[in-house]
Amino acid sequence: MRIVLAIGGNALLQSGDDGSVESQSSRAYESLSNVLPLILSREKLLLTHGNGPQVGNALLRAEAGIPQTPHRPLDYLVSDTQGGIGYLLERTLRNLIKKHRGAREVMTMLAQVRVSSTDSSFDNPSKPIGPWFDPSEKENLESKGWFLTQTDKGVRRLVPSPKPKEVVELEIIRSLFENRMLCITAGGGGTPVVQKSNEWRAVEGVIDKDLVSSILATELNATHLIIATDVENVWIGRNKEPLDIVNSETLRKHYDNGEFPPGSMGPKVEAALNFVKSDRQTAVITSLSNVMQALEGKSGTIVNF
Repeated sequence: MRIVLAIGGNALLQSGDDGSVESQSSRAYESLSNVLPLILSREKLLLTHGNGPQVGNALLRAEAGIPQTPHRPLDYLVSDTQGGIGYLLERTLRNLIKKHRGAREVMTMLAQVRVSSTDSSFDNPSKPIGPWFDPSEKENLESKGWFLTQTDKGVRRLVPSPKPKEVVELEIIRSLFENRMLCITAGGGGTPVVQKSNEWRAVEGVIDKDLVSSILATELNATHLIIATDVENVWIGRNKEPLDIVNSETLRKHYDNGEFPPGSMGPKVEAALNFVKSDRQTAVITSLSNVMQALEGKSGTIVNF
């Protein structure tokens, strides 16, 4: 198999956690232990990860530090969390591999991702990041110029989320993948950049990591795109009917009918549909604890052509 595994930021930081490096390290060990057979295998494997909770916290810290510390733009903070989360994941993976006498090498690499400078998201922020706030704080937060969304858990900040076009470091990633190096890359969807006058320039935003993972899976000729989230299945309808094995045509109809919220499951389903274009490609959407069963067709939502 040739696998791209995308794990959410909640693999390291969940609601109720204190957000410390120690707690995130423990979460990383717990989360990655679920896919240990895959890590120890000889399958070609690429790992991407989210950063929604972490980059939101980083933005809060950066804003709280002004004027004592200089302004840090969002693209810089995305890169910052790519490195920090990548370090935690790499260290955890190395410890797991050593403990179980594996032989796979691991490395973390920052990725830049080209987006369009005219993407509509720059005018209409849609990506939720950071912690949830009590609804009573909404007016105060909006006075700071924040864009907000209301959820069952409270109020959450929105930032631009431009659509990814290509991964700048693709050929380096390809070389590592083909040589069975477990590369951790495109954390938080990668750092958004645009090309102007033959130069790469930064733009502020947080790209959806599942959409970037779909691009990487396609470019690397992957057989499987696994999107690990915090639920076992994709749901449809008011009664939350779980989808098990579904073909891309049927899933597309559900998607077009607005079954999947744009801020949560929507991008995951979109990523799966972008990837599955032939009978040699399979997308899986499930929880990390069910990934190994899903690869056997026994759990999760499995999307075939």
